[in-house]
Amino acid sequence: MLMRNKTASNILMAMLLVGFIWISVGVHFNAEWLIRLDEFGNQLFRLNLSEAVNQAIFNFTHIGSIRYLVVVAVGLGGLLLLFKKELTFWWFGLTVGLVAGVVPWFLKQFFARARPIDGLMVRFGYSFPSGHAIGVLALYGLVIFLAHTYMKKNWSRHLIMLASLAIILIVSWSRIHLGVHFLSDILASFSLGMFLLMTAQRVLVVYLQPMNEKSECMQKKRGLTTMVGR
Repeated sequence: MLMRNKTASNILMAMLLVGFIWISVGVHFNAEWLIRLDEFGNQLFRLNLSEAVNQAIFNFTHIGSIRYLVVVAVGLGGLLLLFKKELTFWWFGLTVGLVAGVVPWFLKQFFARARPIDGLMVRFGYSFPSGHAIGVLALYGLVIFLAHTYMKKNWSRHLIMLASLAIILIVSWSRIHLGVHFLSDILASFSLGMFLLMTAQRVLVVYLQPMNEKSECMQKKRGLTTMVGR
């Protein structure tokens, strides 16, 4: 069963990586199929809403900004330290920093894709990939993983996981609706973000946690040896 789950995980990770590369190549060469995809995304996700609703969406989309992501990440990091999850704390901080910050910044500089010019919101900088989309996916995707791993009460765990998923989806949709990103930006951000999160989760579960458990076991043995020696 474990081997089957690992095989399925490997296949999914490969599909995510191929999907990101496929879209990246389309962006680099300004492919016709990508232009049609983005036109379809605009027709599907840019809705004719009232000014008040658009203002609410404008306010909500800032949840994906670096400032808000840092505040939430620091709060969650503090909780991990409070519950003595030092290893998970460092893994969490490094994963969020790389996936939500370093990786998208370098990719934006490399592809230098211009943003849509007819949006409801004016944003500077490059479009590909979406920093907001990959940022909320990184942070709240980790929240989903941590809630599933550490929380015992089903109702509160499910509530946090559903709320995190809603934030990821709404912020990502809002970037297209407000006209600051193309659909391909969001799809690529999802593909890359999920691939990196699954990689980080595997590093934690397969490598870091066993090393930590082995270290704790050795410390307990030393403690017992010291007590016997006395």
